[in-house]
Amino acid sequence: MPTRAESRDATRARVLASSRRLFEERGFNATTIKDIAADAGVSVGSVMYVGDKSGLLVACFDERIEALHTGHPPTSRTQVRSEGGGDGAQAILDILSPFIDLFASSPDLARSYGAVLISGAHSSRVFSELREELINELQDIFAAATDCSTTAAKQRATTAYLAYLGALLEWVSIPGAGTDALCSRVRDAVHPLLTASTEEHNQ
Repeated sequence: MPTRAESRDATRARVLASSRRLFEERGFNATTIKDIAADAGVSVGSVMYVGDKSGLLVACFDERIEALHTGHPPTSRTQVRSEGGGDGAQAILDILSPFIDLFASSPDLARSYGAVLISGAHSSRVFSELREELINELQDIFAAATDCSTTAAKQRATTAYLAYLGALLEWVSIPGAGTDALCSRVRDAVHPLLTASTEEHNQ
């Protein structure tokens, strides 16, 4: 017999799988908690125990974002080091592109996800656990591509991450915007950080 914790985990997995499928098929606004409960074969109360509809959307995105981050090899950082600097902007995009592609694959859901996060009703790993991990990866790029100190590389990485988030939230708010526009905005944001001297950055 499964333990209580195992049963909870199994229910959560079913609820999130049904949420993700229905959100993608019907859209966020057209999907109800009752729809999710029926699809998952659980009660409405069981769905609400996992989260309200907005919380379920954030959880669905967070699971996919975490999987992308875990499965993304650090080849970009290695390449920048081996090439003595290389294309730092491209290396940064290589780190961020899986997440950009995820949002681009479901732009309507991405807009709903962005709206939920902006409202402050729910938090996300994008702004918590994974934030520091991504900044550390970006710091490696800045350290390899520039001659700045560890502290300066961290500062530039944090600035680049915040610029990426700002560009991403702006992008999801514009219906029909392509990923080329988002990548261009990210490139424009990180280029000065890659080319500025340490003195210029600290002014």
